[in-house]
Amino acid sequence: MKKEIYKYVLTAGIFLFSACASNDDFLEEKFYGKLFPESFYSNQDELELANHALYRSLSKTFHAYYTTFMRMLYSGDDVTSPISQSDVYVFAAADEDMTGGWEKAYDAINKANGIIENYHRAEGTLSDERLHYYAGQAHFVRAYLYFWLTRIFNDIPYVTTVRVDDKKLELTKSTDVYDHIVEDLKLAEQWLPNSWNGVDQVKHNGGGITKNAAKATLASVYLFMTGYPVLKPEYYQLAKDKAAEIINSEAASGLRLLDHCAELWKPLPKLNDEIVFALVYDGIEDYNVAGPTYCRPTELGGWGGLCSEINYFVRFPEGERKDATYLYEFPMENRRLTLPWPEGKPMTTWEEIGWRPFINKMWESEGTEGPTKWVIPEGIWRCARTNQMIRYAEVLLIYAEAQAMADGGPNGLAYECINRVRNRAYAGVGSTQRNLQPGLSATAFRDSVFVERGWEFAGLEYCSRWFDLVRLELVEDAIREFPQHSFLPGRNARDGAPIRTPSKPESYFHPRPERDALLNDNIR
Repeated sequence: MKKEIYKYVLTAGIFLFSACASNDDFLEEKFYGKLFPESFYSNQDELELANHALYRSLSKTFHAYYTTFMRMLYSGDDVTSPISQSDVYVFAAADEDMTGGWEKAYDAINKANGIIENYHRAEGTLSDERLHYYAGQAHFVRAYLYFWLTRIFNDIPYVTTVRVDDKKLELTKSTDVYDHIVEDLKLAEQWLPNSWNGVDQVKHNGGGITKNAAKATLASVYLFMTGYPVLKPEYYQLAKDKAAEIINSEAASGLRLLDHCAELWKPLPKLNDEIVFALVYDGIEDYNVAGPTYCRPTELGGWGGLCSEINYFVRFPEGERKDATYLYEFPMENRRLTLPWPEGKPMTTWEEIGWRPFINKMWESEGTEGPTKWVIPEGIWRCARTNQMIRYAEVLLIYAEAQAMADGGPNGLAYECINRVRNRAYAGVGSTQRNLQPGLSATAFRDSVFVERGWEFAGLEYCSRWFDLVRLELVEDAIREFPQHSFLPGRNARDGAPIRTPSKPESYFHPRPERDALLNDNIR
């Protein structure tokens, strides 16, 4: 009986094969309802899916200050955190959070590479301009992430293709990585639109990458190439020219400094006129933790994860910007809990309660009415706050420093740029009471801009104090109790001594993740 069954099955199989073999269409693969790498990126819908995934991965790379490579920013002298070893300069290759940030960044780079490699498949179905919009965003994202990676890890694997054998990757010198970043940003600048309108504006939730975002990032890259580790001061001229392009088109672009610093940190509207580039979140599937819980005192149910270093706070100039940067009052059981300092009480009182000023820039939540009125459901730690990656204030200060150093002294526009930021900080836009003194030398003016950048972007903003300390090789001096440079606040003994003191510029960088190094000796 079994033999008969086998005979019939074999006969049926031979018949079916013979019938199909006479028809070449039988061997032709046809894909219905599924996405395959071999056929993807071939029309606008598929490019749009890839573009959405690219933005999603980029936003995840920067969604947290403590589970990504942004934890490195705690190494600056402006902030401290009880949950970050970077604050005391302990950099471990096995750090899971830094590894997670590395992996998220390379995941987004991989998505950018997919678009760059394959967007041409849609040629004939879309205009060249539209194709370049997709490619331009991918070139920007790849450049932007490599800019972060190389500033944190120095020499890194530079990958431009999707299919990569991790065991064969090799390190690229950071100086060469910077050159590749510049190439990508030049293409992005050329191809990206001045603004996103109509359906595109909705599609990108208002946070679409624009030509000015590419220009501003390129200006920042040029500025950093003047310092360590590239050390090419001739790039000051390029930084100056690129920043000037944005400033000269200020009226047309609508970019401006907001009238008052406090306006910057209101959670709504999602975007404002000072933002050059931002990541916009919905707070549900796509969220970040740049919200109150993270920098809220533990006494109020927060994590107490972000405070100011003492000397930095003490030296911070009084005015609107300081009030917008730091938080002194907290709601507690229907009453205000006010920190005893800076109300004139002795520091011993401050020390006894173990508090530092918390960062107000991350405090307000949707639905709030003022700087000390919060509506935050208990236990909610994620939020939809916009991450302001590049602000117009940064463009103004890049121009100020770069022009003075490129031309051997500051011109009128350089003074105007820094004075606009300084005066807004004290009494709002339009004030002139805090103009910088005229007649400064190039280096004295550069130092003034460095100080101003520190005050303006204090508190883990993306124009990080840490990166400025590295490029100007000021790390060792900044962590001393009594720095040689008088414009550095110094490390207060009450903030604790660094466990490891960086003794040479090479140790400014975080070791590459151990997980990758174990797979590939070239990554060590």
